[in-house]
Amino acid sequence: MTPFSGIVIHGLKRGKEFGFPTANILLDQTDATIEPGVYATELTLDNEKHQGMLYVGTRPTLNLSKRSVEIHIFNFNRSIYGIQIQFYVLKKIRGDQRFNSIEELIAQIENDQAAIKAFFETNS
Repeated sequence: MTPFSGIVIHGLKRGKEFGFPTANILLDQTDATIEPGVYATELTLDNEKHQGMLYVGTRPTLNLSKRSVEIHIFNFNRSIYGIQIQFYVLKKIRGDQRFNSIEELIAQIENDQAAIKAFFETNS
């Protein structure tokens, strides 16, 4: 399994607004091909392993078009801007999709998080 790596950069802070703060990643690999969607991910930060929820896509519900790579790190609350992280894409949960409202998006993120936590419980 090949790791991806990148620097944590400032995003739009919408994840935080929705209750799921994310680390936005500027990938080192210019040829990085991660299909749009939501994934279970494991990452290394300061030589510590963490689990999280990776999103890759254009955030269609927010009417944005720029590709975003961002990770909601479970049980984590530190400022890590400018730090290099390495992560592994473990399991695709679903593809990228547009929702009719922010409330529907948040409900789906909650479902995604539950599915990913269940994945880690059975695969760790």
